[in-house]
Amino acid sequence: MSQDLRIVELDVDDPTAVDAAYIIGNEAIATDLPDLPPICRHEHDVRVRLPMPGADRHTFLAYRGEEPAGLVQVDLPVYDNLDKAILDVLVLKQHRRQGVGRALYRHAVDFGLARGRTSVMGFSVITDRDGAPIGSSAPFAAAIGHENKLLDVRRRLDLSTADDVELDRLLAESWPKAAGYRCVQWGNIPPEELIEDLALLDSSFMEETPNGDLDYEPEKIDADRLRRSSAVRAQYGARRYETGIVHEATGRLVAWTAMRVAKTIDWHAWQLITLVHPEHRGHRLGMIAKVVNLRTLRAQEPAVRVIDTFNAEVNAHMIGINEAMGFRAVDRWANWQASVA
Repeated sequence: MSQDLRIVELDVDDPTAVDAAYIIGNEAIATDLPDLPPICRHEHDVRVRLPMPGADRHTFLAYRGEEPAGLVQVDLPVYDNLDKAILDVLVLKQHRRQGVGRALYRHAVDFGLARGRTSVMGFSVITDRDGAPIGSSAPFAAAIGHENKLLDVRRRLDLSTADDVELDRLLAESWPKAAGYRCVQWGNIPPEELIEDLALLDSSFMEETPNGDLDYEPEKIDADRLRRSSAVRAQYGARRYETGIVHEATGRLVAWTAMRVAKTIDWHAWQLITLVHPEHRGHRLGMIAKVVNLRTLRAQEPAVRVIDTFNAEVNAHMIGINEAMGFRAVDRWANWQASVA
């Protein structure tokens, strides 16, 4: 490591440092993933002061002389997985292969170890859909002793080529299998009468989706935690579109899907979580929720051109739904993990 490299924690009251973190994040995206949107500036500026309640977040900037060279973001879960640290190392292109990434990683590991975090995790793109390498994260991860514990695939729906006739057919074919169920919708703040059921569904995410060889315990999300998380997310300014499905005989929320559009990025959306309670599978509830939610988003967000989503490569059921809707594979991502005890 060059002697002039110094690593300091981001001072949220220093506008120059906050700008540097924003620039590093955006330039890293532009270098490795130019089809993805830039970071929403509003959300960035709020997040540095108001992280999500489930993680103790610390950001460290690396400077070469007075010039920012990279950063590492460290999330320490505070409710579950108390032995874990989740890291994101980003280095500007002109400073790569000069020891900056390794120095940031070592700093973050030592920071985590001092707080009892003996397992570190990360997430990064590794190849395009055909297996051609993207970026330098795979060789970097191998060099620091990380293993890919779960392969994810990013898929994209190009709304300029969305087949509305096919979406109509999917809904028409699905609703007869869903007698006794109805849709409900909301935005950033979940309806209070559904929040207990929503928390139960959210808590089941890690148990109900493929996790490969990842060592990560399911999160225990209760209604209070969900209320606090929703309130913080609302301050980030993103517009959320959420559709749930209620079992009419019991009044319980049994399926749920969500999408979001960043405050300052109107052409792009993320398809987020989709869950169906195990006792209510086989009724096409996942398909219904996702298609209904998609149509709501398109009606409210006419500028959105593309929607991205991630699925574990082995999650055949959800991949089948997404591909039926028109999502197509773009690239492949690794979930890295290593013991640092």
